[in-house]
Amino acid sequence: QQLRKNPDIEVVVSDAIEKPRAVEKRVIARVDYVESVTPANINQLARRVRPDIILIDRGALQRAFSRLSEGFAFAESIQNEIAAASDIPCITL
Repeated sequence: QQLRKNPDIEVVVSDAIEKPRAVEKRVIARVDYVESVTPANINQLARRVRPDIILIDRGALQRAFSRLSEGFAFAESIQNEIAAASDIPCITL
């Protein structure tokens, strides 16, 4: 909601699925890029989108890996790797 207060801010969303929980609950209108973001492809995606900053949703990855033993630790390590590999500043929410 805070991002909507400034009309100059454009939010672009990437997710592995087309209708994640945030779309279903109408937190966001849509997913702009349906693809998994990994440490290997974060910079390719960033070159296409050209963001000023990347926000990583910690909860989304944790939900995706919650069924695995040690899934939360795995999700956190993936997020850290994505942030470390990115040429664009990242904030994990």
